[in-house]
Amino acid sequence: MNDTVIKIPWAKSVDEKLIHIHDAVKGQKYYCPCCNEQLTFKEGKIKKRHFSHRSDTQCDPESVYHKLAKILICYAVYENSRGNRKITLISKCFGCHGENIKTIPPHFFSSSHEEVSIDNYRCDVVADTQNSRKIAIEIYHTHETDENKKEKLSIPWIELKSETVIENPFLWRCHDFRFRLGFCKDCINHFMDVIRLCDKHKIDRNLYTPLNIPNDKKHNYIADIITCYRCKKNTPVFIHNNGPTDKAPHTICFVRTPKVKKGYLSNTCVHCEAIIGIRYINWETTHIKYLNDFEYTLEYKWFGSKLNKQKELDILRGKLMNISHK
Repeated sequence: MNDTVIKIPWAKSVDEKLIHIHDAVKGQKYYCPCCNEQLTFKEGKIKKRHFSHRSDTQCDPESVYHKLAKILICYAVYENSRGNRKITLISKCFGCHGENIKTIPPHFFSSSHEEVSIDNYRCDVVADTQNSRKIAIEIYHTHETDENKKEKLSIPWIELKSETVIENPFLWRCHDFRFRLGFCKDCINHFMDVIRLCDKHKIDRNLYTPLNIPNDKKHNYIADIITCYRCKKNTPVFIHNNGPTDKAPHTICFVRTPKVKKGYLSNTCVHCEAIIGIRYINWETTHIKYLNDFEYTLEYKWFGSKLNKQKELDILRGKLMNISHK
């Protein structure tokens, strides 16, 4: 016997349709989607509406929440595949670590299946897209997905908490993930501002990338914007990423100071030519300062081979350059 009263906001109707508690009608029969036990419809002025199992139910709380979340994910994918609903996906932005909110449009998915084997691992749900790609969806209730499984799965995956799925199956808030590169709208706008500022001051586009992603092997410098400490105007600044340092934007100059008589390469303000040191750049920029934190994040959360990752960077950079040119 289970002494815990299991309360859930979803149930099955007599004709096997999923019903949310707000759409339930008192007096109708409803059943647990997991154990098929008849549920009690409860509503009150103090407690939230809910479906309740009997106090002597054999249904296990942990199992029912995990199972219900899987059922609801498949339900959301099904509704999306029919063109009835969009799905909102919230993950961490690769550019600023803030929220990256994306809309999965209707007809993006084609189908989904529970308990699918991928690479000798059992995935809670695997969803198929219309272009025949697969995405694993893991449900986290009390135990997170095994780290070895996360590392070795050969398809993109996301991990969702059962509570958030049960609350709204069309809002996927990623607890963890590994898929393609993604940036929030604020970061995209910032990257375009970087390009426009560089264009304004005739900085060769071939010498830099506005994306603060250190994996880019084709561009020597990563660009950002900073407010000059002397003239208080916005100026582009650059961090060397790879390749030769001599192929640099014209604002990077060889300077000598009393402390460093041999000289060194440094960013300078495009307006007043003030020397802008690396510490100031790390303190004041909005995106370059995250570079050191991204190495692990990119390795762990960015799905794909090195070749595919470079292609992603090239495509995104090209799109930003084209948009900024208009």
